[in-house]
Amino acid sequence: MKSEKESFRELLKRKLTPGQIKVLRGLYEVVLSLPFSGNLQMLGRIYETDKGDENHSYKGVSYLDVYAKCLAPFRGKPISMLEIGVFRGESLRMWKRYFPGSNIYGLDIDPGTKQFEENRICIEIGSQADAAVLEGLAKKSGGFDIILDDGSHVNKHMIKSFDCLFKHLKKGGVYIIEDLGCSYFPLDQGNVREVWPGMKYNPADETLDNDRLDMDEFFKKIISDMDHRQGDILSIQFWSSTCLIFKG
Repeated sequence: MKSEKESFRELLKRKLTPGQIKVLRGLYEVVLSLPFSGNLQMLGRIYETDKGDENHSYKGVSYLDVYAKCLAPFRGKPISMLEIGVFRGESLRMWKRYFPGSNIYGLDIDPGTKQFEENRICIEIGSQADAAVLEGLAKKSGGFDIILDDGSHVNKHMIKSFDCLFKHLKKGGVYIIEDLGCSYFPLDQGNVREVWPGMKYNPADETLDNDRLDMDEFFKKIISDMDHRQGDILSIQFWSSTCLIFKG
């Protein structure tokens, strides 16, 4: 049974053009968020991102609770942020509101997500495992202060993105990898190409199954580099299913 909100959305789609819906949604979100521009948890609710829900929380601490602590110093600065994985653009609009004066970039393999571009939100279409796409986006932006990987959740894709993008993260920046709980599972067996939006655009002959050992080796390497005072990683924070890597 559809909720009242879902029924209302379908009514708007029948009565209004996509452009009219976009304008109406923007006005609604801006007005509703006026008293909460510095409250990331409330903005998450208003913009309807799932980063603050119970599926992305452990012992009462959500992704947004973690980010509110770690990303607050970037508020009020003209930062550049990249989020891999656009879906319906909810979190991109949330970040745009939370970081006034920022430029927000989104990367998604699904061509349909291009419709969520707007002022201060630029969306690039391509795979997070495509080095040419990543390098082009980094060149366009001039580098990033925050990079958040909420993309395919395929281990080899996440590692490829980090290997390509971390050098384009500015000093003092933060690289975030979300939903690490997925790194243990054979995603192809879960039929993710049909269940998860956009996954069908990955090459048909590419396996999307995960082996957690790949991420274990990845984390072991960057921790070892940090412990031996090599490279640019200053510190790493692990929370339930999310990791924050700080660049020195």
